[in-house]
Amino acid sequence: MPTIKITKRAVDAAMPTAKQFFLWDTEVKGFGLKTSVAGKRTYVFQYRTGGRESATQRFTIGEHGSPWTPDQARKEALRLAGLVRRGVDPREDQRQKRKATVALAFDKYAEAFVEGYLKVHWKRWKEAKRILDRDVVPVFGKRPLTSITKGDIDDLLSSMNDRPALKRQAYSILSKLFNWAVKTRGDITVSPLTTMDAVPTVRPRDRYLSAEELAAFILAADATPYPFGNYFRVLAGTLQRRETVAGSDWAQFNSGQELWSIPARLMKNGLDHVTPCNDEVVEALGSLSAGRAGLIFTTTGTTGVSGFSKAKKALDKRMVAILRTRAEERGEKVEELDDSILLPGWRLQDLRRTGVTALQAMGVPVEVTEDILAHTSGTREGVAGVYNKYRYLTEKKVALGLWGEFLRDLRSTILAAEPHRKWLYADRLKRLDADPA
Repeated sequence: MPTIKITKRAVDAAMPTAKQFFLWDTEVKGFGLKTSVAGKRTYVFQYRTGGRESATQRFTIGEHGSPWTPDQARKEALRLAGLVRRGVDPREDQRQKRKATVALAFDKYAEAFVEGYLKVHWKRWKEAKRILDRDVVPVFGKRPLTSITKGDIDDLLSSMNDRPALKRQAYSILSKLFNWAVKTRGDITVSPLTTMDAVPTVRPRDRYLSAEELAAFILAADATPYPFGNYFRVLAGTLQRRETVAGSDWAQFNSGQELWSIPARLMKNGLDHVTPCNDEVVEALGSLSAGRAGLIFTTTGTTGVSGFSKAKKALDKRMVAILRTRAEERGEKVEELDDSILLPGWRLQDLRRTGVTALQAMGVPVEVTEDILAHTSGTREGVAGVYNKYRYLTEKKVALGLWGEFLRDLRSTILAAEPHRKWLYADRLKRLDADPA
């Protein structure tokens, strides 16, 4: 093996060949330069920790370039040689330093994972970070990585059963995090997900509400008390995501509530978003007697509404009562029908698909509906996505105005055109509230 004093001139002269080769320093034993086939030049230190009989090990100091010059790399090799003389394996020394630098508390480790892995390897790292910050870190907090078990992760994922796409994403992120901790960092020896079955890929949903179901939703939302009654109306009227609406603040709206400027922290794509508000939304906001300051939908005053599953369950019961009454009025025999037949399973997310389906039927261009939903694709990326917050604003105002009229027409058709039905629904809802089981 060639030996030479490793200097900058020697490093610059090291050219790639058909296979990787090494230059070994004449001044510090074990210090060398590895040149790959692609021309990458890396400083290494070769050593044995158990005498001549032990296997040779090789430690990577770093790639040539700042901060690793030949002199700096040689100094590091001298330090490593000193560790070996004291019986310390440089690899173990590196692991201990990493543990001291990055605490094993989950919240801190998640931060290091974002910087060391997600930003490097995941194009949509901001979304993964948002899931970690919002759905995972609050659960595990400062618990050491070594204390988190398969059961803990299973409990976390089970809490997301009503959100299968989120459950799949959380599983994938945690799997990468723990594998990174085992294979790349060496901070733990085994991942708690090793024996856990993978969460299956979620099939794209195609559920949307029929006009009959949407009418039931509107009436049920009208009958739901604050905060969720108004919340459901704004959710449907704006076609935004449930967490976005839950985090809405009065300061985000202009004086007449006709324009909503949504900050990036509330958006899945991590970009600021501006959306017009139709009459349905303005009315839902205007009916609130709050002091027009702080969060709009809150029970604590400091955090947005949560408990969506419980609120959705109560909403479904109201919807079923309305659908049953409407079917009876048509002369249908529905006494023995199960609730799931009257109202097949749906999610709040399906309101967005319902709105888009209606807008497409009304002839609204697909690029406008995509912008209403704030889907990041095509021209939404790059400079346009960052700076052009008001794109399609006029077109979105028209489209959402049509959608708002459609929602209001459904309500008026049921209640105004045939006012006697209003009392039938009110009676059903009263009985429902008296007997919530």
